[in-house]
Order: sequence, then C-alpha cells, then structure tokens
Amino acid sequence: MKPPLRSIGVLGALALAMPTFAQTMDHLACYKVRDTARGRFTMVVTNAGVTQNCTAKLPAKMACIESRVSGVSPAPPGGGPSSSAAGSFLCYTVKCARPSPPTFDMADGLGGSRNVDFRKAQLVCTEASRGAQVGGPPTTTTTTLAGQPAQCHFDDSSRSCLGSCGNGGHCSATAGSGACECRTTSCGSADQPACDGFCADPNEACVFTLTGCSCVTIP
Repeated sequence: MKPPLRSIGVLGALALAMPTFAQTMDHLACYKVRDTARGRFTMVVTNAGVTQNCTAKLPAKMACIESRVSGVSPAPPGGGPSSSAAGSFLCYTVKCARPSPPTFDMADGLGGSRNVDFRKAQLVCTEASRGAQVGGPPTTTTTTLAGQPAQCHFDDSSRSCLGSCGNGGHCSATAGSGACECRTTSCGSADQPACDGFCADPNEACVFTLTGCSCVTIP
C-alpha cells in the first residue's frame, strides 16, 4: 500500500502538531536535508481544504521526525487534540494550481484555538521509515586469494560496489547503511519501503521514492 501524502503550506524549523508536552513523541522536528533521489512526478493532492493538480520534484528538501517537546516557557494556552505518535516524513517541493485559500478553525498546544488562513502549498510530505543512523562512507577490507575473484566490496577509487556474488547474486550498494551486499532481487521487484534489491549499474543504489523502489546514482 502506498504511504499517505501530506501537503504542507508553510516552511519551518519546528512543526508542532499536537497539544501536550508529555512523554509522547507527538511533535515533528523538521530539518533541511541533502538527498540522493531524483525525479519529477505529477499528482492530484486532495485534503480537507482543496483538490489540486500538483507537480512534485525530488530530491527531498526537508525531513520531519517524531520528537518530544518539553520545558516550554511561558506556558502555552493549549487546547489541541489528544496526542499520538507523529511518525517520520520526507518532504518534497511542489507547484500546484493556486485555489481560493481556505480558512480553518484550528487548535494546538502552543497557540490554542484560532483561525488559520491557508496559502500556497509548498511541500508534499510522504510517510517514511527511518533506519539506523549512517556514520559516513563505508570502509571495507577485503582479502582476495590468488587466482580467485574479489568478493563483494566497496571500492574507494571508483566509489562503487565491485566483486563477485554466489547463487546468481549482484553486488549492490545499501542506501540505508552504506554497505555493499549480495542481492538476488532486482530493485524494481523489491518490497517497499525497504527497497533492498540490486541495481544493474554499480554506481546506483536502490531507494524508496514517491513511485516505489528506484535506482539512483550514489553521490
């Protein structure tokens, strides 16, 4: 099932989605990001405000991860909905046909209840899975016996995955960990959002995009 799309009209460093400041990860902290995915997609975005024809452009410009907020001063008025885990999202810039801007009666934990005017849509955010933190470029030491082909490894000079794999596997980069692994499933047939398939080009890695699992160039 495709992940839900969320449209966002205002850029900000911190999107406060829920009302309380308890231990629940019920807020979103949003960061500018550097992304390797590339592409352009047309879509119809429908929500409580409008239905718009939009064009989304990769790479992602912002990532929002579920966060906890505490120690807010002065005390906010509150009055928003009950809290729940916020999840993680990748956000892409969009251009949409501009509709008549709607106005909603909204409430959250910082500003309380008030009228909010919606303007031009700027981002579409899709729910994303978040793996372990990646420290940096992989460093792999490979020992090759004389007369035998090198096993699957990351080559620093070509900055690509090289070497042989058994059982018909392909040596391919792992976008999540930066390692090189032997895989037998092609990127286009891999499960979403893990996208752990191989790419025919050793300079590409299989990643999750708006349309599914796609091969993108390793920077």
